[in-house]
Amino acid sequence: MKKDNSKSLRYGMIIPLALMIASLVTSCLSYYNAKQSIADDLNDAMIALANENCGLWTRQDTIAALRQMHETTHKPLIYQASDINFRNSALKEMAYFTLALVDKKNATPKIQGDKIASDSIMLVPARAVDGLAIQVQGFADCSMASLFAVSDQTLPGILFSLSILSMAAMFAWRRTETEMPEAGPAPVSPAVHPLDGIRLTPMQRQFAQMLLDAPGMKVDKATLCSTLWGNKSNAEESLYTLVRRTKTALSASDIEIICNRGDSYELRINS
Repeated sequence: MKKDNSKSLRYGMIIPLALMIASLVTSCLSYYNAKQSIADDLNDAMIALANENCGLWTRQDTIAALRQMHETTHKPLIYQASDINFRNSALKEMAYFTLALVDKKNATPKIQGDKIASDSIMLVPARAVDGLAIQVQGFADCSMASLFAVSDQTLPGILFSLSILSMAAMFAWRRTETEMPEAGPAPVSPAVHPLDGIRLTPMQRQFAQMLLDAPGMKVDKATLCSTLWGNKSNAEESLYTLVRRTKTALSASDIEIICNRGDSYELRINS
């Protein structure tokens, strides 16, 4: 029985384990969905911003300013996104766009750090030479914790709670099974003594007990006389009287005393 309970516990643990794995998988999916949603939001805002400012950013004076800035700082121009409408309003505080001059002399700048990046757009001026273009790209400074906070963790939370509850239920069931005594054979009640419930005097009970304890429940007269009365002169007469009265006391039961040729007495239990 104990082996079956252990096997049931092992198989039962598959349920909370499966729920835990499902919770982890759905949590990761929700995290990456939130990350992709921010990237999509950046893409839409970047396209709208580029369409609105394309003429301004491809002017010669803007290109000259970008070229001078790159030669001085080797960094792109940062355009803050506080005046841009995002689907997720929290992006206004953490998003920005970069404008970088790209040509044969200036490679595409690398943005360091843990950021979410949008796609990039190349704005080509009307009088472009040497492959000159203005690269526009959006970024959002989102830490893993902030991404996890904005992701929808409702389903993962439900699955995780179910896994904990099912695990607790399995251990509670296991504890109950351990504490429950195993079913075994019913205790055998001690055998009823043949003389129980029969009204006998102390001498009668001693005499009947001697016969009951003897091999074959048979005792000779001499042993009975010496044991019960010692060296008393009329022990045989006393024995005869004792036997007669004991027979009368046992008459209502299934026990009888048999006299064997006058030299021994035997106890017989009729069942």
